[in-house]
Amino acid sequence: RGRDSKTSNACYFGANGNERDLEDMTEADGALMRVDAAVAEGGSRDGSTSSSSQETRKRIVETASELFHVYGYQKTTVADIARELGMSPANVYRFFASKAELTKAVAAVITARMREAVWNDPPMPEADGTSTLREMVRRQFHYTRQHYAGNRKIHDLLEAAMEEAWDVIIRHKEELRRDYAGVIRAAIERGEFPEQDADNSALLFQHSLVMFFHPALVAENCRCLPDGLQDRMLEPMLDYAIAALREGHFGCVPDEVRETIG
Repeated sequence: RGRDSKTSNACYFGANGNERDLEDMTEADGALMRVDAAVAEGGSRDGSTSSSSQETRKRIVETASELFHVYGYQKTTVADIARELGMSPANVYRFFASKAELTKAVAAVITARMREAVWNDPPMPEADGTSTLREMVRRQFHYTRQHYAGNRKIHDLLEAAMEEAWDVIIRHKEELRRDYAGVIRAAIERGEFPEQDADNSALLFQHSLVMFFHPALVAENCRCLPDGLQDRMLEPMLDYAIAALREGHFGCVPDEVRETIG
């Protein structure tokens, strides 16, 4: 399934687990763990990391996400979230210093669930590199189109995430790019693709298909192309991007550009 499991999950989750656990993990396992971690990560602002604090934090994040999706980001206040939970706003602020901080936690959940859907909905079959890359891109595009393309409230939330949780968005892009790099690297080792810098190739692959990843661009595609034609545009674009990987001759993105585009 792409990258070496031990390396990939140590990168995502840190080295808190023992070595055998990390070795046994797959990308699918890691994606599921990321959803749980994104929801419950941390505790209260006073430093408490007890199970009850983590459970309360999880309830706050899940409730905020639900209200943001139903009523919109701008129209949902911390007081609304507290009321839905049956607690005071002060109790919410025990866990999140501001609505912006809560937005970061919600954005982390949204991006983790998207990545979980790529690997686990349904479980990614064992296949060659080309087939796996195609399926990964299709799943991400379809997930984004289904969940975000036609919902103005979700657009508001994602715009807020761009402003207030950009580090979460960058991390999400980097994680997906590492997934692509792992698949590409494995394909190189099997002789499917010629020798090339897998990380550089993954960056170019991701950005060449950005119109199928970025929620605003996916929504624009849906407005411009009738149902059915969006997928018919995706397939030749995938052919084009994968043909470049099979050729393997392209320049490296300069480090200063990589740092800028995320």
